[in-house]
Amino acid sequence: MKKFVLYLVLAIAALGLVTNMEYFLNMIVNSLVFLVVIGLILYGIYYFFILTESQRKYKRALRKSKRKYKNKKK
Repeated sequence: MKKFVLYLVLAIAALGLVTNMEYFLNMIVNSLVFLVVIGLILYGIYYFFILTESQRKYKRALRKSKRKYKNKKK
């Protein structure tokens, strides 16, 4: 009888954890999506309003160069 009660309590606890885990993971995913969107907005503001045109061209050329040399190594 004691084992039955123990297993019943463990089953109820596991069920509670699973239902809360869904809510908890949903909150984490929502927070991560929100942070990514905010980060992209801030980067867009930085890229288009703070950097000058020559700095943007330099960053583009740097990315192209890195991509070019990365592909050559393979």
